[in-house]
Amino acid sequence: MPDTPEDREVVDFFAAFGTASASLNTGALTACFAESFMAADPSGAQPVLRAAFLSILPKRKALFTAAGIANVSLTGLEHRSLDDSYVLAHTSWTAERDDSRVGEEPVTLLSTFILHRTADGLRIVFYLNHRNLDDALSPGLDATS
Repeated sequence: MPDTPEDREVVDFFAAFGTASASLNTGALTACFAESFMAADPSGAQPVLRAAFLSILPKRKALFTAAGIANVSLTGLEHRSLDDSYVLAHTSWTAERDDSRVGEEPVTLLSTFILHRTADGLRIVFYLNHRNLDDALSPGLDATS
């Protein structure tokens, strides 16, 4: 349970981010990301423009659909302020399989974020997926390792 207004801000941010991601609401997602941010996964890191990232989200949604993922929900959030401007957040998300994938386990996806506190609210400036999504969504793989 959040203890401070800053905690509530982070919890509310990820609730909005999860809702916007699930519905592919690019307007709401625009408000979640800095104009440019660092995106990383096990293969490396690269700077990404927000507009370029938003333009590939339909392809990412198709990847989830092809893997039989019906719903992704935030199931874990730990965060701490790094200073007055930045927050480090560790998240876990559960990707539940749809009815066509009976017997397949949900997939746990782990991500780490650095959020920047701005006058307009929190913005993602660093986004790390701890597994390559193609590998994590493949049946039979443990996405938490």
